[in-house]
Amino acid sequence: MNPQTPKEKNSKGGRPKKPENELRLYPVKVYFDEANHRKLVNRSRRTGQPLSTIVYELAINGYIREPFTKEEVSLLRSLSGVANNLNQIARQAHVSNFLEVYDDVKEVVGKIDDLLIRFSEK
Repeated sequence: MNPQTPKEKNSKGGRPKKPENELRLYPVKVYFDEANHRKLVNRSRRTGQPLSTIVYELAINGYIREPFTKEEVSLLRSLSGVANNLNQIARQAHVSNFLEVYDDVKEVVGKIDDLLIRFSEK
């Protein structure tokens, strides 16, 4: 016989149980007309969340935080790259004279402004 070492409380694996204060114990049945149900289904597809989560978030918070679109993600990546360039220019300004990198700073700040404007329009 080969005795097995006992695992931590015979863990069965899987997802851990939620704490008592986070359990949802009281179901509520809600009916929607066709138009509103279609809106919820479209939002469910767009966000990738189940209908029950969408209805819950709307009932509790009054809004649903939707994930970023692909265009917004690309704008954030561009902004990150420009910010990295600005950091490099700042290091260069500390090493040398600021007047030597003034034009570079002005160009990068203009790009940042453009990206922030485009992002806020979305």
